[in-house]
Amino acid sequence: MTTFGVIGGYGATGSVVVSELRKSGEGEILIGGRDAARDTRVDVLDARSLDDFCRRCSIIVNCAGPAMMLRDRVAQAAFRSRCHYVDLAGLSFVKETMLPREREIADLGLSFVVSAGWTPGVTELLPVYAYTQARAQMDSVESLSVYFSDSGEWSENAMRDGVWHLRRAGMPKPGYFRKGNWVRAKMSEASRKVDLGDPIGHGRFSLYSMPEMDDVGRRLKDCDVFTYTYLAGFRNAVAAMAIALLPLSEKAAVRLLRGIFRRNRLPVQGFVVARVCGLSQGRSAVLDCRIVFRKHRDYWINGVVPALVARLISRGKCVQPGVHFLADAVDPVMFVGELRTLGVEQTEILGS
Repeated sequence: MTTFGVIGGYGATGSVVVSELRKSGEGEILIGGRDAARDTRVDVLDARSLDDFCRRCSIIVNCAGPAMMLRDRVAQAAFRSRCHYVDLAGLSFVKETMLPREREIADLGLSFVVSAGWTPGVTELLPVYAYTQARAQMDSVESLSVYFSDSGEWSENAMRDGVWHLRRAGMPKPGYFRKGNWVRAKMSEASRKVDLGDPIGHGRFSLYSMPEMDDVGRRLKDCDVFTYTYLAGFRNAVAAMAIALLPLSEKAAVRLLRGIFRRNRLPVQGFVVARVCGLSQGRSAVLDCRIVFRKHRDYWINGVVPALVARLISRGKCVQPGVHFLADAVDPVMFVGELRTLGVEQTEILGS
């Protein structure tokens, strides 16, 4: 019988993962946390404690944080115990540090799926889904534009990871992927005011990328790939620059980042929209695919995704062995279909 080990399972997102796994009734669940009074205590900074926990499991789902502090500790413990591994965040360095073991992990039939939450995760998976659907419905694909935002509630650890990412990335020149190669963007391309229609509406978006989406851009070599994030106004732009460039304390930087989220208010709390432009029967065509979530659904959608990955692994289907980001680990059409059955709000329209 499969034993799911959920590390950080008492947190806001971890609790959703545990709840979703219990609904399926597909195996036992072992919850690992820091509180000795609750189920199983595990110290994620102690290799022996992690090993003792992982040896009792078949699949590890890591919801602990902050990821920038844990690094690859949990992933390495899962590998030592020959467990499958699903990481809610990962911040790309988990994949980078595990890649030298990729051949061995794949030969063991293990799946290590990194960045398997809402963002990163669904924000990269849906564009791949949209591209796949467009290739089946269009004669040719010319461009893929991705728009995303999240003004929902983030945990303190997630905010710390967000600050870490902004500081690591700095303020790079805006760019996009032209047939698999990164190129500098023109001023007219770096920022756009876009009407995304009901229920999102109008907004100004700026080119922005993450390692997970860069991976998608490099893979799609027959079209241009643009990734935009919503930026409510000049004040938010200044706050992001301050986090990235100034020697602020972590507490002050987290406060600024939380302010960005609070000001990024739209009619929905989070969304990713993937628009694919191409040709169909000699005429211009646009495929619009989107996922949105409403108020109080932020932790839910963030937990549903890794729980689904873990269940698919336990069934022995549809998850690639080896080390992958979510968008490369699963069949996007299958996975989005599964998300819909779980209640995720996903729509798509093909128009001209």
